[in-house]
Amino acid sequence: MPRATHHLVDLLRATQTRIGVLTARLADGTAGPDEQRAFADQAEELADLLRSHADDVDAGIVAAPPDLFHTNRETA
Repeated sequence: MPRATHHLVDLLRATQTRIGVLTARLADGTAGPDEQRAFADQAEELADLLRSHADDVDAGIVAAPPDLFHTNRETA
Protein backbone atom coordinates (compact mmCIF):
# COMPACT_ATOMS: atom_id res chain seq x y z
CA MET A 1 0.00 0.00 0.00
CA PRO A 2 1.46 3.39 -0.93
CA ARG A 3 2.46 5.63 1.98
CA ALA A 4 -0.19 8.26 1.10
CA THR A 5 -2.89 5.59 1.10
CA HIS A 6 -1.63 4.12 4.37
CA HIS A 7 -1.75 7.58 5.97
CA LEU A 8 -5.29 8.13 4.70
CA VAL A 9 -6.40 4.72 6.02
CA ASP A 10 -4.96 5.57 9.44
CA LEU A 11 -6.82 8.89 9.47
CA LEU A 12 -10.07 7.22 8.45
CA ARG A 13 -9.71 4.63 11.22
CA ALA A 14 -9.02 7.34 13.79
CA THR A 15 -12.06 9.23 12.54
CA GLN A 16 -14.24 6.13 12.97
CA THR A 17 -13.21 6.03 16.61
CA ARG A 18 -13.89 9.73 17.08
CA ILE A 19 -17.31 9.37 15.44
CA GLY A 20 -18.20 6.68 17.97
CA VAL A 21 -17.13 8.87 20.88
CA LEU A 22 -18.91 11.94 19.52
CA THR A 23 -22.05 9.91 18.84
CA ALA A 24 -22.14 8.69 22.44
CA ARG A 25 -21.46 12.20 23.78
CA LEU A 26 -24.21 13.68 21.60
CA ALA A 27 -26.63 10.98 22.74
CA ASP A 28 -25.96 11.65 26.42
CA GLY A 29 -25.89 15.42 26.01
CA THR A 30 -22.23 15.93 26.96
CA ALA A 31 -20.84 17.05 23.58
CA GLY A 32 -20.38 20.78 23.71
CA PRO A 33 -20.68 23.11 20.74
CA ASP A 34 -16.90 23.64 20.54
CA GLU A 35 -16.30 19.89 20.37
CA GLN A 36 -18.90 19.57 17.62
CA ARG A 37 -17.39 22.42 15.62
CA ALA A 38 -13.87 21.03 16.03
CA PHE A 39 -15.00 17.64 14.75
CA ALA A 40 -16.83 19.25 11.82
CA ASP A 41 -13.67 21.17 10.89
CA GLN A 42 -11.58 18.00 11.03
CA ALA A 43 -14.19 16.11 9.00
CA GLU A 44 -14.02 18.79 6.30
CA GLU A 45 -10.22 18.50 6.23
CA LEU A 46 -10.49 14.72 5.96
CA ALA A 47 -13.00 15.04 3.11
CA ASP A 48 -10.59 17.35 1.27
CA LEU A 49 -7.74 14.88 1.83
CA LEU A 50 -9.86 12.00 0.56
CA ARG A 51 -10.79 13.96 -2.58
CA SER A 52 -7.15 14.88 -3.13
CA HIS A 53 -6.11 11.24 -2.74
CA ALA A 54 -8.75 10.16 -5.27
CA ASP A 55 -7.50 12.84 -7.68
CA ASP A 56 -3.93 11.58 -7.18
CA VAL A 57 -5.07 8.03 -7.97
CA ASP A 58 -6.79 9.27 -11.14
CA ALA A 59 -3.65 11.18 -12.13
CA GLY A 60 -1.43 8.16 -11.53
CA ILE A 61 0.48 9.91 -8.72
CA VAL A 62 -0.68 7.30 -6.19
CA ALA A 63 -1.00 3.71 -7.32
CA ALA A 64 -4.45 2.22 -7.02
CA PRO A 65 -5.00 -1.42 -6.14
CA PRO A 66 -6.26 -2.97 -9.39
CA ASP A 67 -9.64 -4.19 -8.13
CA LEU A 68 -10.37 -1.67 -5.40
CA PHE A 69 -11.00 1.48 -7.42
CA HIS A 70 -12.13 0.01 -10.74
CA THR A 71 -15.64 -1.32 -10.32
CA ASN A 72 -16.53 -1.26 -14.03
CA ARG A 73 -14.15 -3.96 -15.22
CA GLU A 74 -14.78 -5.65 -18.51
CA THR A 75 -15.58 -9.32 -18.22
CA ALA A 76 -14.51 -11.80 -20.85
